[in-house]
Amino acid sequence: MFMTQNHTEELLGRPFGPEQFWRWVELSNDEVWFYVSTAYSRAGSNGRRYYLLTRPSDLAMATKETGECFWIERVMIVTPPWLNGTGCWQMSQLKELVAAADSSDLISVEYIYQLANDLFYATGNISEINALSWRQVLYSEEQHAYPDDSER
Repeated sequence: MFMTQNHTEELLGRPFGPEQFWRWVELSNDEVWFYVSTAYSRAGSNGRRYYLLTRPSDLAMATKETGECFWIERVMIVTPPWLNGTGCWQMSQLKELVAAADSSDLISVEYIYQLANDLFYATGNISEINALSWRQVLYSEEQHAYPDDSER
């Protein structure tokens, strides 16, 4: 989860408006997070927004928010050393995110992150995850991302 500190708030935008702006955010633990690049079209102009998400469920929810006026262009995954095995944090393009669980225990969910070049990471033992009976694709670059407006 990301945290903010009051002294890093930037006083931008409308006074007493709903938006708040921060010079920095802090990651509270060594977990995977997502950098989601989006685009939008509103009143004849286009723009971009970038989201930092810490939960796979939030990424899945973002895919459901897309439409003609708002779409995901790309998702990058930022992996901690314990997951990527390199000794440092790494950012890679996410191709697919799959949730897996035993159909009798949908609370204990494992995740498989497929990256470019057929690289993947999993939150548990991959052979045990492959044996689980329930699967759901939460994000697929092929289904949910539009790198530019011409492909929409």
